[in-house]
Amino acid sequence: MEDITAISGLRDYPDRSSLFRGLDNLHSNKYMFGGARGVDTDALEYIGRTQPWSQRIVVVPNRLVDQPRLTIPITRKYSTKIIELKNTGISRYQIRNRYMVDNSAHLRAFYDFRGSGGTYNTIQYAKSIGKSYDIWPMNEYDQDKFMKQTPKQFNAWFDKMRTSKVNLSSIKLLIIAFITKVLDMTVRAFIQAAGYIGTTTLEQLWNR
Repeated sequence: MEDITAISGLRDYPDRSSLFRGLDNLHSNKYMFGGARGVDTDALEYIGRTQPWSQRIVVVPNRLVDQPRLTIPITRKYSTKIIELKNTGISRYQIRNRYMVDNSAHLRAFYDFRGSGGTYNTIQYAKSIGKSYDIWPMNEYDQDKFMKQTPKQFNAWFDKMRTSKVNLSSIKLLIIAFITKVLDMTVRAFIQAAGYIGTTTLEQLWNR
């Protein structure tokens, strides 16, 4: 549990490159995956290829043979351990997700802020028990559209990302571009204008 990072994410998502950047940002010795199609299995395969020395634990709600057909060979090839919880009830996915949070040190959630679903519930559970977690956003950001926000809209978005524990490195370039090009300020001036005395960097602000 000391160094296990649990991976949770969407079954359908628009951008594999964003997922891969969010996995390259992780450097754990042990990972835990949920075995579903989408982020779960794509992340398992990618970590297996790029961090072959890591331990990769796959937790399935029931048995491996009950998983989606296309995920099974990938799980067998890239996992180093498979845990079958052997639950068949309607709450089996929630039980699996909570097991992963309970038995890991940190949760990395690949999420798009839809406000519902398994990944949302997993984040809320981690939050409720005080588990370390962060979010790697799976939204497609159109930079031209993003830069047309009003300062008020940007500030609301900025506060939401920070309080939601979005991983700063995933959106840092967007933030800096808006502050310097639209607000015509330095990052330090933006932070001071927001009233955060004694804070000079985005990293310091993010961790307040």
